[in-house]
Amino acid sequence: MMKPTYNQLISICTLAELANIGRAAERLSISQPPLSRQIAQLESNVGAKLFTRDAKGVRLTIAGEQFLTDAHAILALMQQACNNVRAVADGQQGFLKLAATMYASYSVVPQVAMRHKASYPDVKLLFKELVPPDLISALQDGSIDAAISFGEPTTSDINSLVILQEPLIAALPANHQFADNEAINQACLGDDQFITVPRAMAPMLYDTILSQCQKAGFSPHIGLEVSSQQTIVNFVANGFGVALIPASMQHAQIRGVVYKELAGANTVQNVLMWNARNKNPSLKRFLSLCREIRDELNTAQAGE
Repeated sequence: MMKPTYNQLISICTLAELANIGRAAERLSISQPPLSRQIAQLESNVGAKLFTRDAKGVRLTIAGEQFLTDAHAILALMQQACNNVRAVADGQQGFLKLAATMYASYSVVPQVAMRHKASYPDVKLLFKELVPPDLISALQDGSIDAAISFGEPTTSDINSLVILQEPLIAALPANHQFADNEAINQACLGDDQFITVPRAMAPMLYDTILSQCQKAGFSPHIGLEVSSQQTIVNFVANGFGVALIPASMQHAQIRGVVYKELAGANTVQNVLMWNARNKNPSLKRFLSLCREIRDELNTAQAGE
């Protein structure tokens, strides 16, 4: 048994609507004989009469009414399939795989994710946390579409965009001798043990922290090196030392630690990265959205 074709489905819907084979043929831009043959072939294929014919025109049989209902549903699904294909090709449907360092989850990632969901609700955002060295390789092998991390050296096939620049702040144990001071002179931390990330993990962040200390006239005594900013703050809260961290990390609200602004603080970059060869249509719209967020954040900072 042959399956009904798209043209046959269109023909039965048109004929059922107009109830006249001449007017139906005119709307379909064909002559009456080919339309009559289409309907006859369709009735033969399904094994049932779909129309009765009389001097006034044609009417659906009970079987024809059921077939018409199903034909409308099939045509609607076919139209939806075409719409879905166009939406995916245009980046309005599909998925986007975003990765970020844990630190970025305290800075720009929540805002980016919320704006993306509001702007493109039919694009599923898949998110995971990675350490900085793994982000570049994940971009290169296509396991993620975009990444947000510290500003780090990239390869020629990885593009980048600075979304936000924020200052370093000092994180001190709550029982530190300068914890109650409204402001601190960073030079007073010269004898403290510092907790930081290993340079191999985030070289530009490490160098930014080192430069901040050197501006204050000392090289930091590094007591611990750990991989995540949240772990650093936890160690500070437990009295293992002090740390210079991106300002966003104070949103972690970990008990036992206080945060102090630094005069002349160096800044840390939140950088969006993506592979120039990535062909995911949703990526283009995501990049445009991130540029909008970047401009809004820069405007807000300029007004402070």
